[in-house]
Order: sequence, then structure tokens, then C-alpha cells
Amino acid sequence: MKLLILSLCIIANLSNNGKASLESFMPTKDNMILADTTKGSDKSCSRPCKFNVKPRRCTYDFEISPSIEENGRPALTINNLTPGPAIQVCLHDIVIVKVKNKVPNQDVTLHWHGVEQKGTPYMDGVPMITQCPIVFGSTYEYAFIASSPGTFFYHTDSVSHQSDGVYGSLIVDQPQPLEPHASLYDYDRSEEHTLMVGAKFNELLTGHLEGVNQIRPDNLVVNGDEMDTKIFVMQGYGYRLRLINAIALECPLLINVERHPMTIIASDANPLQPVITDAVRLYPGERMDVVVRTDQQSGGYWVRVSGEGVCEGLSAHAMLLYSGFNYTTMLEQGPNPESETNYDTITDSQHLPSLREASPVPSVKSVYLSIDKNSPKFKDADIDFSYRSDAMSKKPFFPAVLSSVKSVVQINGKNFLYPDAPYLLKPRDVHPNIICNVGEENEQMEPQCLQVLKAQANEVIELVLGNEGFNTNDSYTFHMHGQKMQVIATWQNPKNVPVSKSEIYKLYSEDIVTRNERNPPLKDTFVVPNKGFTVVRYTPIYGGSWLLECRSCSTILPVAILINVPISIPKLVIDALPSCGNYRPADLLLN
Repeated sequence: MKLLILSLCIIANLSNNGKASLESFMPTKDNMILADTTKGSDKSCSRPCKFNVKPRRCTYDFEISPSIEENGRPALTINNLTPGPAIQVCLHDIVIVKVKNKVPNQDVTLHWHGVEQKGTPYMDGVPMITQCPIVFGSTYEYAFIASSPGTFFYHTDSVSHQSDGVYGSLIVDQPQPLEPHASLYDYDRSEEHTLMVGAKFNELLTGHLEGVNQIRPDNLVVNGDEMDTKIFVMQGYGYRLRLINAIALECPLLINVERHPMTIIASDANPLQPVITDAVRLYPGERMDVVVRTDQQSGGYWVRVSGEGVCEGLSAHAMLLYSGFNYTTMLEQGPNPESETNYDTITDSQHLPSLREASPVPSVKSVYLSIDKNSPKFKDADIDFSYRSDAMSKKPFFPAVLSSVKSVVQINGKNFLYPDAPYLLKPRDVHPNIICNVGEENEQMEPQCLQVLKAQANEVIELVLGNEGFNTNDSYTFHMHGQKMQVIATWQNPKNVPVSKSEIYKLYSEDIVTRNERNPPLKDTFVVPNKGFTVVRYTPIYGGSWLLECRSCSTILPVAILINVPISIPKLVIDALPSCGNYRPADLLLN
């Protein structure tokens, strides 16, 4: 622990140019970074955030283990809870989470979804990219600065582990005068008014070696319950609600509050120009902050969550309860299905303008990412289960899972391959044969490779993600680690026919597609519609190895690229982090 805390001090030398100090992210430049000077006061990190108060160290102990819920369902839990313990801190607090893995025969990591990890890129929680996996029986200590306010959450890197219950909310508050939309609401009760939606399955996805893609959730839950979550309010006030889609599969959600319009004020922890709507659509991993005014007759009202995509037909409910209302009858009667689907307006945040204007961009580097389902061509003889050493000559390796599926989602015709050593910490130990540069994937004969996009600090990169739709009718949600992206444009072919790379660039260059370069929304989670495309701009501000992934694209073979921005991490920090020893990912052992 001492070494890891010392590493936090070392990151005073880390940033985009390796010289900015950790104190620059603090409200004051005091050398006692880790000192708790709040003696005699409430030690809880969940507290009203104030000016001129030193940050606190917020320490949490997580034990991830299998469990049986009260209804008999198997689950993976954190401290016997799913969702896991809520983390609520103030801006600039230091978050320390000690994670112990008690899941037999499983490796885990925790990713802090939306957290920028300024100065701590090795705390992002991606196995074999930013850290070694946490093997059964071992403990890993995460430590990072809550450097940006907003609504975040955490989950395991594994889609199966997250689907089985390992996720929880992470809220970073700031002093109320700093909130850009504070005038729109009277109460921001993050602990009570955060609605995290998850999916439940009849069986554990963890441990399934095949057929996971065919397993579908059978119900939705809000804060772990189908209908028991309660939001207590008083009549005549405005309340800020924080909505989180914590589902790892391609499951968009429609959320509305009965007879109460919502005002959208933020998405993915970034403020937006306020928009009033009847219902909002949240994609997997997306968060949205809304304001609800309690201006209806005193009583009880249903908050309805409806699933789309793989969750089509599933729903969950919470209750908005005015002070003094007895909700017994409301529970007995249940929701009225006829009054819940008539929405005049449904809004998603990807098209909404940001509250702040973007700076002009003199030039951009354009990179195209082709997204589609493909059927890798191979013969049965190409599938090899034997171990081969690096000294032996080898033919292209096709994972055995390809023999049981007709097609897989790929980026530029390849699936992502996790490296044989942590890429961020020990890039020289990564076998060079598994690396392929984005845009040059055709030089790699195998269907999987470590797809790397090399970027420089402050270089403006425009990613054009084309969901061409030649072999699929699915839309896909992407998540960017470490930093937000500007969503410049999103377009879907109204003719519902596939589009090629050349057609996409022609549409984009001729201004046929609406572009927002003035005040584009800042997002870390965005959707790429089928037979269409999304254009995002990314300007690396600080170094690291950051994953751009489509978690919901596949539970079989990863779909992602790695954006690498040069950084120099002190040897003292690397030595303080747990080493992988002789650990290798399963696909590398067979490759």
C-alpha cells in the first residue's frame, strides 16, 4: 500500500507532457496531498462539497465473490451486493479501492467508466493493457483523483462479469455554485436519486465457454429491484435525477416519469443546453442527468424503464412518491401499461448541443473504422488447440470459437487481441508479431491482432466510424476510455441499404450530413447506427494507452482499437504495481 500511495506522489511528474503536477488538479497547492485535515468533522466522503476544503482520502474495500440472491438467482457480487457499494465523493478527492478477487478460476479488473484518469493511466482497469489481471485470491489497489464532476459508474472489464452483477455507481459532486444548471433544480440528492438500471439472467454468464451470445436477459432492475426503488419528493420543487444504463449488452433503454416532463442537463458527466422531453433513450454505458419538477397533484407516479434491442419486451419500474402519500394501493394496482407508451418526445443526448462552444480546429487527421459482421475464411485444419512456442514457425491462428459462429463483428476486418504483457507498462515485452496498426490490418494474416492507433498529444484526430451494414442490421455502442470525444455527426441511411466507405466520405465531405462543430456534445459513450456512421473528434491531452471499445458488439471476440499516446511512467511506479508473473491470456497461450 505504501508503494502505491508513493506512486500517487510520483504522478506529480505525469501528464500530457510529463511535467504537470498532481497539485494542479487540486483546489490549493499544498504539498500535503494525502493529508486528511478534517479532524473533528464528519469523515464520510459522501458529504456536501464546499470551497476551500482539502480533499479527502476515500477508501473502499471490495470483495468480488459468487453469491445466491434472495430469489435464488446466482450472481457475482461486491461485498454481497449487486449493484455494488455506491461511491460518492467530492471533486479532487482521492479514491482508493482495494479489490479482492474471490471468484474461483476467474480473473477480474475494475474499470471506472467515464473517469479520465489524469496522471493515472495505469488505473483505468483494462487487463493486459493498463494492468495485470487480479487473479483468484489476490488483491489489487486502485487509486486515482476524482478530477471531474459528474455521474459515472464502475464495472468489471468482462462483459460476463458485469452482466452477472459486478457494477456500481460513482458520483463526483462539486460545490453547488459551480454547477452550471443549479438554478434549474432545488435538490441534488445523489445517494437517493441515482437510478442505475441493470439486467438479470437466469444463469451465470461467467464460466460459459460458448453460447454466451445466445443468452438473453429475462428482466430489468432499477438499483437491483424490479419495482421497489422509491424516490421521495416534496411538491413544488425541482429534483436532479442521475440515470445510468449499466447493461453491458446492446440494450438501449427508454426512461420516463409518469406525467412529469424531464429536462436534460448533462450526459456522460458533461453539461448540455437544457432540453425538455417526455422520455429519454440511454445506450449501454451512457449516463444522463435530468431535472424533474414535482408540479403535479400530490400522489405517487411510476418511473418506467423499457428495454430495446436484446432487452425488447422487458421493463422495470421505480416510484416517484410525493411526501405523505401512502403507496400501498399503488403497489397493489401496479403500473397502467396503456398510459406508459404514449410519448410525444423521445430524446437521446448524442444530438444535443453542449453548453460550451468548441475551439476552432485548424486541421484534423482523419481515420476510418469499418464496422461490420464478417465471416473469417478458414478450413478446419486451420483451427489448432496445441501450444506453440515463439521459436516454432506457425501458420495463421484461428480461435476455436470461430468454428461455432457464422460471423463476428470486426473493426477493419479484425478482432482485438489482448497483448501478452501490459502494453502501457511494459510495451517492449509485447510480442511485435501480434501488433497491427489501424489502417494497415490487411498486413496481418490472422483474424485477431492488437490494433493500435498511434497519436500525439494535442493532435486532433477525427474518427469516422462506418457501420456499413452489409452483413448486419444492428447498431453498436462504443465507449472511449480516458477522455471524452466530440460527437460531430451521426447519420443513418433513410433508404435502409448498406453504405460503403467511399459513399460515407462523399456524404460527409459534401455537407449532406448535418455537422455540429460549434458546440458538439462531449461523450465517452456513443452509438453508431446501422447502415450509417458517426464522426467523433479526439484530441489527446495526456498520455496513456486508451481503449475505444464496443463492449456490446460481442461476448466472444473483443471489438476494439487501442489509441496510444506517448507517456513516460517512472520505473518506481511500474515496480510498485503488481506484476503479471507467468500470466498469459488464454488466447495468447493457444496462439
